[in-house]
Amino acid sequence: MKEKHIEKVNREINETIIPIMNDWSIINEDDMQRMLKKFGNICRDETSVFRKKILSEEKLLDSLLEIGNKYKDNTHILIEIISSIHNMHDRYGMKISDKAFEFLLTHTKNKKVNFYISIFITELPQFEFYKDKWEYIMSIPTIAPREKSISTFYYIINKNIDNLPSKYKPVIVAYFKKVISKYTLHISNIEKYQELIKKLS
Repeated sequence: MKEKHIEKVNREINETIIPIMNDWSIINEDDMQRMLKKFGNICRDETSVFRKKILSEEKLLDSLLEIGNKYKDNTHILIEIISSIHNMHDRYGMKISDKAFEFLLTHTKNKKVNFYISIFITELPQFEFYKDKWEYIMSIPTIAPREKSISTFYYIINKNIDNLPSKYKPVIVAYFKKVISKYTLHISNIEKYQELIKKLS
């Protein structure tokens, strides 16, 4: 069982990860899109200690950023890169460089990929020092798909409840009151939103 898993990981590394890391510049856009889809699946797959070294390599991250910059108008490629960076950071301890953080910030302006950024950018150490951090957090409810952004916004607000600027509290309360009245929600979600409203009122 273990041997088969190691064989699978080695195949992933040789057929997908190393070409992305070392040879991306000679791969055409269509093949790159297909390869990044495979890579995204590898990053989403069950966490494996045998992938940790390669999936936390700075050189791999740098290659992903270069690919993203080259194909900045290809939404499919950008989504796979952003989601992969998220999983490499969360699952494999990839350190997000300042260059990677700037890449993510730049693409928050892209409505087609901003959702994938919003679910993890506030967890990055650089975000704490981002001058427009609260403006970005308060924009999350407007990010499509809006129904999915509700839970992202709740998580961030609840986590930072002791550090909320006072001027945003009435806006947040009004937003969650609207969410409760507008959407069909599970009772557990209604209760936690009501609890948040109570804390902020």
